[in-house]
Amino acid sequence: MIEKMVFVDGIGNVLLIKKSKVKNINIRLYAEGRVKVTLPVYSSWSQAIKVVKSKNAWILKQRKTLIKCLREKQIIINSDTVFPYLKHEIELIPYESTRGQIKIYNGTLKILYPEGINIEDKRIQDFIRKGITEAMRIEAKNFLPQRVKDLAGKYGFSYRKVFVKNAKTLWGSCSSKNNINLNLNLMRLPEKLQDYIIIHELAHTVHRNHGVKFWKLLDHCFGDARLLAKELKNYRIDEL
Repeated sequence: MIEKMVFVDGIGNVLLIKKSKVKNINIRLYAEGRVKVTLPVYSSWSQAIKVVKSKNAWILKQRKTLIKCLREKQIIINSDTVFPYLKHEIELIPYESTRGQIKIYNGTLKILYPEGINIEDKRIQDFIRKGITEAMRIEAKNFLPQRVKDLAGKYGFSYRKVFVKNAKTLWGSCSSKNNINLNLNLMRLPEKLQDYIIIHELAHTVHRNHGVKFWKLLDHCFGDARLLAKELKNYRIDEL
């Protein structure tokens, strides 16, 4: 299996995967809108990109439908909602104003929203999620770089820098310069899956693809890494 990430105008990042058992070029969209294309090993990357571009309208339509369905499944956040992964204490405060405010300090996330609008209103819910994301970003930047350093030291990996981002499609990635990019949404995952993603990307500093040697290296660190990869599929990046 050979993988390649490409950027397609109008669609964004698209993951291309060559598989020996695949006979046709197939496009799959996931709930959060990311696009994955599988193609035969004898097909060229340019052929796959051409197919993706020809399906531009279909992809955008399907993505819109999937994201709408995802939003409909999102919980309504109120003062009783618990976020066990968030260390910040959350305060939702209605106040006399037409605009909301987000205040983060001393371990507290204060979200002030216009008292004239129901908290269940989509605008308020999106604003609350924005505040939670910003608090999570702070926690991620305090935790993840140090965790990468600890795990790299434990298993003998070398890397350059760690970047924490709010990516929409990937939990993590490793650049050609061995920079580790991690999604701030890792903070929502169990610790063992956080470590799995981090070491997964660190392993790419040694093996760039997902070949046999790559998985052997992960198994050396985790035992059966594929079980963790399967467990990770139970979590969505955009489920907040």
